[in-house]
Amino acid sequence: MGETRMNRCIRPWREDDSGQTTILVVGLSAICILLATVILAATAVNIEARRLLSLADGASAAAADSFTLDVGEDPEGSAPVLTQERAAATVQQYLESAAASSRFEGLRVQEVRVGDQGQTVDVVLTATARPPIANIVVPDGVTVLATSSSRTALTR
Repeated sequence: MGETRMNRCIRPWREDDSGQTTILVVGLSAICILLATVILAATAVNIEARRLLSLADGASAAAADSFTLDVGEDPEGSAPVLTQERAAATVQQYLESAAASSRFEGLRVQEVRVGDQGQTVDVVLTATARPPIANIVVPDGVTVLATSSSRTALTR
């Protein structure tokens, strides 16, 4: 008789708990799918950033190779010199010859800076990376920035 009384006390609790496992499984599945989309989006943005960095490296190397020689009075003391205008024009030519605007959405040259007395060029490019799946956690577009520096090299 003690067991039946216990069964009667437990039975209503069990009846109220029916379906709770389904809610738990659906909730955890939704969280897992959301996590998978975030990982997929982060990977896509990372790959786009690496591609943009590769383009910035090529542009800065091309700009660094566009130097002129400043001979001055002593031919032995000639040094390569970069100008801001020439470096910026070379970066634009490089991007056009590489058809970069067709490979990157919203590609923009943010900055081309010549420093270190005309020996170094810094190139900053920006573009928009589009993750394959956008949702409430992942935005539709992410701005990616890539910075690259190159130095002129003149060997004899």
